[in-house]
Amino acid sequence: MTDETTDGQATEESRKLHVAPPGHSRAGHRAFGWCSRCPGREIWEELLAWRQRDNEAVDETPAPDRVPSPLREGKEVTTGG
Repeated sequence: MTDETTDGQATEESRKLHVAPPGHSRAGHRAFGWCSRCPGREIWEELLAWRQRDNEAVDETPAPDRVPSPLREGKEVTTGG
């Protein structure tokens, strides 16, 4: 399926192939222009970018992925041995 303008010509955007260097994520490059395999990028950065993109798609307010302080249950388990 291609996008067509009013005169029936396929748009340049629909013909553009999304490519990435060998071993890189085409989806990451298509969505962000980079991926975790790019120099200077790390896996957590790409994961965070995907989460933020998904949250924006469902209009979810930004919420931290971690609790602000450790849970008591975790402390009891680690100190209780």
